[in-house]
Amino acid sequence: MNPLPLNATVCVLSARRFGDAIMNASILSQASKVRPDIQWVIWTKPEFTPLFQLMGFNNLITAQFPIAGGFPKFIKGGWLDLIKSIFSLRRLKIDASIDFIGDARESFLGMLIGSKRHYSPKWSPSHWMHHLIWRMPIPGIRYLPVKPNNDQVYQFIPALLSELMGSKLTTQTNSSSEQLVFDSPLKIAFHPYSSQVFKQWPTQSWIELAKLLSPYALSIEILCSPSEEKAAHEQFSECKALINITSCDSLEKLITQIQGVGLLIGVDSFLVHLASALDKKTIVLNAGNLSQWWAPPNSLAIGQSGGCPDYPCFNEPKCIGKANESICIKSITPRQVIDGIRFTFAI
Repeated sequence: MNPLPLNATVCVLSARRFGDAIMNASILSQASKVRPDIQWVIWTKPEFTPLFQLMGFNNLITAQFPIAGGFPKFIKGGWLDLIKSIFSLRRLKIDASIDFIGDARESFLGMLIGSKRHYSPKWSPSHWMHHLIWRMPIPGIRYLPVKPNNDQVYQFIPALLSELMGSKLTTQTNSSSEQLVFDSPLKIAFHPYSSQVFKQWPTQSWIELAKLLSPYALSIEILCSPSEEKAAHEQFSECKALINITSCDSLEKLITQIQGVGLLIGVDSFLVHLASALDKKTIVLNAGNLSQWWAPPNSLAIGQSGGCPDYPCFNEPKCIGKANESICIKSITPRQVIDGIRFTFAI
């Protein structure tokens, strides 16, 4: 395909969840350095605006989308915002638009804004993303093939952008055998919570991990939302002297807290991707997916089946209510996490 011309205006559609938004924002930040001539327009949800602004994007058009849990807001008046945003984008005379999902709903939305061409990934039938989308082909969409072995989010999104821009964009990720190295004591943050309960690591595992890390840490804290704070105090009541609980009631406060730590350890959630975007080292504890799929830069991703016959389940667990419920993440031990870290200073 022909690369985008100089000074092209490109619309990026990011209509899913917080984790997707910060991943898109951080990768697009690198793309903007490779092609500084491109005028990037971000079409996204209002609540994602601070994330794109954090990564240096200010040309944002927001709307509510009937995708990824957004339907209730959409039917309560959000449909009008979507129509207004479509007309705003059409007035910009977009040269190209792109989404990174490959779902028929994103493709259809891309058709509505009047760009010269909308680009969308076309997943190989054996690619794990192929199982997660509405696969109805939309006429007029330029589909970009993605091979099954190109299975890491932080690699296939840069590959799609590279094809679009005509310039190479890469994002370096750790291999599962690489350790994270620290040469001085550091502040460590835990993020144990996920909106999907099956992804959560057992409380006792977090407590044991805190005890193992305490000789190397200046402090250890739990980062949580106000709605999680009560549960956090109850879960970690036996180790108040070891673990501090920090509730973040705004994205700005959360960003400030993350900027002050040297290592964040958490389940696969928005927060570990935000920490990576802020250039922090992270350890990601995975449930339901192969660890490399969502591994951010500066991270060590840990995941295993634990003997589950349905692993990976693509975040659609079949184990709920069974004896092996969440066995994939429960089987990860604190010692595995410690083995992924190398401290080069004396204690």
